[in-house]
Amino acid sequence: MAITVIETPDKFTPAFNPVVFSISSDNYAQPDFKFVVDVYSGTGQLLVTLKYQPQVAGNEPIDFDISRNLHELVAANYCKLNEVAGADIVVTGAGAISGYSVQFGEQYNNVVHANLTSYSGYIFNAAMNNKRFAFYSQATYLNKQFLTRFPRQVVRKRDSVILSILQSDAAAMANFGLTIYNMAGTILYSDNINNPYTSLANTSNRALHLHAGFDHLYSIVGFSTAIYNAAAYYTITPPGGNTMRLDLYSQCERFPGVRLYFLNELGGFDSFNFMLASRPEQTNEKKTYQRQAANRRTAYDATNRRFEATVRNYSTSYTEKLKVISDYLTDTESELLEGLMYSPLVYQEVAASEYGGPAGQNILIPVDMKMQDYTRKQTRVDKMFNLEADIELTYTNYMQSI
Repeated sequence: MAITVIETPDKFTPAFNPVVFSISSDNYAQPDFKFVVDVYSGTGQLLVTLKYQPQVAGNEPIDFDISRNLHELVAANYCKLNEVAGADIVVTGAGAISGYSVQFGEQYNNVVHANLTSYSGYIFNAAMNNKRFAFYSQATYLNKQFLTRFPRQVVRKRDSVILSILQSDAAAMANFGLTIYNMAGTILYSDNINNPYTSLANTSNRALHLHAGFDHLYSIVGFSTAIYNAAAYYTITPPGGNTMRLDLYSQCERFPGVRLYFLNELGGFDSFNFMLASRPEQTNEKKTYQRQAANRRTAYDATNRRFEATVRNYSTSYTEKLKVISDYLTDTESELLEGLMYSPLVYQEVAASEYGGPAGQNILIPVDMKMQDYTRKQTRVDKMFNLEADIELTYTNYMQSI
């Protein structure tokens, strides 16, 4: 009984791209032979048992994809405002990552020979572009690169920033380098952000999220007010890895702006501020029927001096929308917003007081981008350009029935 595992995915692999194995067996000629594949969650729960016939040329390996059996092990539940993180800067993975294992066996003569060999790995909440996935290697990301394709972004000092990174199970990251610069590029401050999650045994430590908004860092790290006021941009760097640069928005804010956070293809959350005037809109839907009035001649109620409502709305609903407009875009920002258009999860940051909540607190509301087509523009061709888009709150509101 010999199963040979010929090909496996990377140990850390995107959950929503193919998770393909290739196996063979020297027992393929046994009566009623089948490959038996048991897929388990990281906690040891059996997810599915799969059985495959051998190839027509029985000594040829079979290929199979288990990604559909693993999707539900991850979830995008880790987008949080920095203020919710409290005194923490680095937090662990939540639904961003999960362990899994696969046991390979055989069945013939109506007897199952299970778990002849096995494999274990991790899936993270990514769905990479098919062409980019062809060149995916975990070595590019583990302990090196934040889960974004855009290592330079623009934020306001008060904005929340969430940076996600995969942490190897062979060597943890002790800290992250924080450096603050002034407009001339002179270093104003340099120190390390400690990583308290260095245990190699804990699966949730395999994905880390840094709450790295400038105000949040100022309140926790404690650099001086003079540094805060003079700062023009800052960088965060994993040890020996690629630097994330965050430019601090320096223009006068004529409007409050609309800030959106969106799940990107690597499983991190990118963000963007639409800085020009936004316009609230709504879509209404009414379902009605005609009712016979008590006064069948005029529908007038002389006692209450009121005409009776004979057209009754038995189902009235409305959906809130918002038209948002960006400032002039760079080529990089135009490409960044391309990911916003097809992101499966987008949040708008709003003041809780807008909906009767506590003053001074912000909340995240899920919204849906309504643009179906998007053209990525470039300054050398299109000169100056911006983006106007429609977003829709994903909640439908219902009014009283009459």
